[in-house]
Amino acid sequence: MPVLRRTLTALPAGTVRDLGADGARSPGAAPSLEPLLSYRRADLVPAVAAYLRHRGQWERAAADLGVHRNTLRYRIATATRLLGADLDDPDVASHLWLALRTGGLA
Repeated sequence: MPVLRRTLTALPAGTVRDLGADGARSPGAAPSLEPLLSYRRADLVPAVAAYLRHRGQWERAAADLGVHRNTLRYRIATATRLLGADLDDPDVASHLWLALRTGGLA
């Protein structure tokens, strides 16, 4: 893994976010984090980060956040709607995770 870590840190700023920047989203294309960052409630980014960190395991992610699993389900449903992407899609999840990590949000 150290080689992968060096490769990721060598990417220019915004690279992950730009993967889907042309607006023509193909299946699995990287969604932008902008809808989550600009949403009026600040709890979506930590919810998505916890959900991805725990690979979709509701109980563990909710415990990590200190919220009930149904609260987390609501936040993830809201994030999914805002992003227009399925967080359970491995391509979407990996792009989001990299964007969150690159931005220092996870």
